[in-house]
Amino acid sequence: MDRRGLTGDESSPRTGASRFVPTRLANSFSSLTNRNFRYLWFGQVGAATAMHADLIARSWLVFELTGSSLAVAGVNMARAIPMLLIGLFGGVAADRWDRKRLLLIIQTWSLLLNASMAIIVIGGWVEMWHIYVLAFLLGSGMAMNQPVRTAIIPQLIPKEQLLNAVALNSIAINATRLIGPALIGLVIAAWGVGPAYIWSTVAYGIVIWTTTRVAMPPINALARRGSLVGQMIEGFRYIATNRLVLALVLLGLGPLAFGFSHQTLLPALVVDELKSDAAIMGFIMAVGGVGGIIGGFFMASRIDLRRKGLIMLISATIYGVALLLFAGVSMLVMVFPLIIAIGISQTVFRSTNTTTLLENTPEHLRGRIVSATLLDTALAPVAGIIAGAAADRAGVPAGYLVLGGMCLGIVVLALLAYPRIRKV
Repeated sequence: MDRRGLTGDESSPRTGASRFVPTRLANSFSSLTNRNFRYLWFGQVGAATAMHADLIARSWLVFELTGSSLAVAGVNMARAIPMLLIGLFGGVAADRWDRKRLLLIIQTWSLLLNASMAIIVIGGWVEMWHIYVLAFLLGSGMAMNQPVRTAIIPQLIPKEQLLNAVALNSIAINATRLIGPALIGLVIAAWGVGPAYIWSTVAYGIVIWTTTRVAMPPINALARRGSLVGQMIEGFRYIATNRLVLALVLLGLGPLAFGFSHQTLLPALVVDELKSDAAIMGFIMAVGGVGGIIGGFFMASRIDLRRKGLIMLISATIYGVALLLFAGVSMLVMVFPLIIAIGISQTVFRSTNTTTLLENTPEHLRGRIVSATLLDTALAPVAGIIAGAAADRAGVPAGYLVLGGMCLGIVVLALLAYPRIRKV
């Protein structure tokens, strides 16, 4: 083998174009050569599998019990409240304490919650208050989990691989969307919601094992100084004084808060507009995962991505337009191109947004800055409640028009607040 990694005769008919594809493909997985990141990534796969199973099971269970999109949004709100209440504390914890130990505690917590819900549902004892409590407690775990898991990435890999690693995390999430929701939908259609929570319980068991295999460097000494409140204030001050970071957090409200809320409307879309069942709902989410994987591979193959701000603006706009077009959906075939467009645009946006934030944040503040982005997730159910109320009162199309309008409105607002974001 020569120094270029080629075998055989130099006169081989392979062209530059034919070598380009495998090279790009190899670049897409470059971060996985790092052992520690590889285990962290497999943990992300397991956590995403559990998350999607819970999302479908919870949404379908609530809609079965109530027949209301607003009720689905209300339960999602219960899941989001902890992100507002303790999300910033999670960021401080991620910067201050042993991140591996924190992850293990959070994951064990989530495993026990899903196991308890499986027992309650299978036993036939489930009531709405059980679902609210579960959503709130799982949201508490997520408020701690995301800042910790994201802040770990720059500790494990070099800066030049950061975009690749973040994009691979998106691929993990969307790969599970491709397979998991469809399977969970079929499971629910055949045996009910209980087995979906068994699925989540097993997934968290795998996550715990992978986390034990990750070797993490010690926390930066700067992150251990001062009180918890003082450190929270320090994070807020950094966001307020750094216009780029402030603009990135604001822009994320479009596709990641208002846009993501479209999942609240899926049960009603499937039942009222498409006249179908949970299996089709899972299939739709799986098709969205195809788009997410396409977007993830595109981002993961980039060695040097320029004009990140413009890419974020374009992807957020595509997301908003796709939501508006959902208002005209009346057949299943119409859903596919729109849900794929949403999957691509969301992954491209999230990867670019997260990478830019991590690149422009000091290591000892990363947990707190990432936790501030949880505002996106926390506000998603608020948007979902607004869209759910519109859907219950005026039909499912009205809900999608509300969400699409809010998503595009955020893009315009971000441009007005920080026009230079186009040149980042």
